[in-house]
Amino acid sequence: MKRIKHLPVIFITAFIIYSLGFNIMGGDFISVTLQQIQTKSADSLALGRDKSELEGDSVQFVARVVAPPRVSPANNDFRTMLRGTSSWTCYAQDTANGMFGGIVIRQGSRGPQTALDLIDTGTIIRVRGVVQEFGSTASNNFANTLTQLALDTATGYTIDILQSGASTKRPAPIPVTISNFANGDYPNGGSINYVDGEKYEGMYIEIRNVTVAGGIGNRQPWSIVDENGNRMYIRDFSNFFSTQPSGDTLRTWAHPTIGTFVEYVRGVIINANNEGAFGSQLPYVIIPIYPNDLSLGNAPPQLSSPTRSPGVPTPPDSVTVSVTATDPSLNTAVITDMKVFYRFNNGAFQSKNMPLITGNIYSTKMPPANLGTLVEYFFRAEDNSGGVKLLPTDTGRSTLFYEVRANDSMGIRDVQFCPNNGGRSAYEGFDVRGVEGIVTADTSDIPGINFSSAGGNQTAPRRVYIQDGVGPNSGIWISGNPTDVLRRGDRVRVSGTVEENFSVTRINIASASGINLLSQGNPLPAATVLTTNQLNNATQDGDMTVEIWESVLLRLEVPVTINCVNAATGVACTTVDPLPDTTFRRNFGEILVSDASNVNARIELQDGNTTFTNNWDGLQNPPQPGYTLLTKNDIISYIEGVLYFSFSNYKLTPRKNPDFGTVTPVGIVSNVENVNSYYLSQNYPNPFNPSTKITFNIPVSGNISLKIYDMLGREVKSLVNDFRNAGTYNVEFNGADLSSGVYFYKLDAVGRDGNNFVMTKRMVLIK
Repeated sequence: MKRIKHLPVIFITAFIIYSLGFNIMGGDFISVTLQQIQTKSADSLALGRDKSELEGDSVQFVARVVAPPRVSPANNDFRTMLRGTSSWTCYAQDTANGMFGGIVIRQGSRGPQTALDLIDTGTIIRVRGVVQEFGSTASNNFANTLTQLALDTATGYTIDILQSGASTKRPAPIPVTISNFANGDYPNGGSINYVDGEKYEGMYIEIRNVTVAGGIGNRQPWSIVDENGNRMYIRDFSNFFSTQPSGDTLRTWAHPTIGTFVEYVRGVIINANNEGAFGSQLPYVIIPIYPNDLSLGNAPPQLSSPTRSPGVPTPPDSVTVSVTATDPSLNTAVITDMKVFYRFNNGAFQSKNMPLITGNIYSTKMPPANLGTLVEYFFRAEDNSGGVKLLPTDTGRSTLFYEVRANDSMGIRDVQFCPNNGGRSAYEGFDVRGVEGIVTADTSDIPGINFSSAGGNQTAPRRVYIQDGVGPNSGIWISGNPTDVLRRGDRVRVSGTVEENFSVTRINIASASGINLLSQGNPLPAATVLTTNQLNNATQDGDMTVEIWESVLLRLEVPVTINCVNAATGVACTTVDPLPDTTFRRNFGEILVSDASNVNARIELQDGNTTFTNNWDGLQNPPQPGYTLLTKNDIISYIEGVLYFSFSNYKLTPRKNPDFGTVTPVGIVSNVENVNSYYLSQNYPNPFNPSTKITFNIPVSGNISLKIYDMLGREVKSLVNDFRNAGTYNVEFNGADLSSGVYFYKLDAVGRDGNNFVMTKRMVLIK
């Protein structure tokens, strides 16, 4: 008889897993829900780790078919719908349409029947197979991959049809936006929203009111973009939407032209990482299935390049305003109505027709206005199909504007003033002179960065700021090589061109003659004291309550607590740990802090010349000599810096170390944030030597136990064993006295509400 060498180890491991709280069922299959296969914690997804906890397991579950391999077997239409000539692919979804409820079902051959190719849309099925991760290799063990259920024909894993017929329909699409999956323009930059996007993998969704844009390669032939420039690619996988079908030709199809308006596109979300031209740039794509999954409309006119002359109007001037207008879906000649709407000093809007002057440029003259008048205006174009476009797009939020002045000499406040939430200067693109202020930050304070990592290249410009007194609109960024010679305390008078650099107003100094150094060694304006609520991280670009502080020296005077040590674009927190920048977990050196208001403000650590870090460069955990590694729950007695804006967020940029107060590290602590569910995080780092951190949430007060076990199930250390209030806790485990190997840590929580929560995770100590 052949001896099974590792059988005792298998029994021991199974016993340990069972005793530590894992649920193992007997038989050939584990009966699960799709949520049990797909659900991953936000912490894991922030690290780009979306692999199923059941990878490699034989499972069975019940689901509804969203898209079958063939067009409609129930109607005797056996043509291949989803690409492939030697395999079958199906998309299925949780019958309750819950999040993390979609999956790809794939039969890798067309050999022995599993019944997968005989099902129809909407059919309720019971399926048995093996959980796999498509795109998984040894080299990208933690990379984003596509979870699928593989039918193993060799072992007879098959499909049972539980309900079919006319009453069964595919689920209604879930309405989402492109920003659920990505922020920005790919492949030219942006960030991937793994935390929000992964819950829709394999699910049927709908995106509305977007525009057709270019594609990447044959498998991603076109994309859609929204008004914020967020992009998502369309995947060629249904033979209804392919110019080069794999299998049967279902219809003649031509991809829509760039600029076409998309009323809606419906389809299944998949993770297309590691496929062809994508690389790891954009894992989430949408696959429209049937012809009614796409509705195209008329593309409205496009308005661009607004100009006015003169740029700084005076009382006698009849200001000429012009705009370029085109209609991408039809012809440039079919714009039937072009107007400018304007008003003086917040009065009622009036309109004037704008005739076509030359090419695609429309122009007219505005009436003169008195000195000091605020003139606001916007453009409106309409084509002969009823398509309408405004510039600016949201006139309730912002308009174009100017103030009637005596001449082009002005102060910082004049350049920075904006009467609405647009956030842009009235003199963008025009020259101004005589702007005077004291240098509050020079290029030794904000030297700029050029940093490359596995996540990509990060750059930020060196910056010089001047400020005239204190208060709103008192600071501005002055750019250009001639500003490099300036130092804090210099009083200067500058002349240059007003620019909007990624939504930040600045004056570009073209030559040394644009700077007049008036004096040196002047005291700096006092930093304006604000609260984190006044610098709310959730504030949108241009919001008048925060925009007025752009480029101004500010101070958070009272102690603040670090709530997120690695902040993502928007309001999301990438991680609560100081993890380096990678492809799947971008770290741009930004943290979130709050004072007693409990509202987060953002601090930028990269741009300034300080030794305080969140390990964005991957070199500071443990920190190098002279550096301070900031971690979640640390308390900083005060923070000072200049307010900047980039990548959708306002952020305070400390200049040098004195801009930071005393940092008080905090050990095991309950966060006062609202915790809605129990959770035990994966320890970080893992593997570790000799220390690692474990984070857990408890939504109600109760008796808490957190213990470490070895491979034989023996308790080796107790980290927590007492009563705790609801909150988030961070615990450090030091394994200096243990040998290298695999260990388990187990959280056992008995809440006052009577609920009991047990979770166990694995970690590796390497010495």
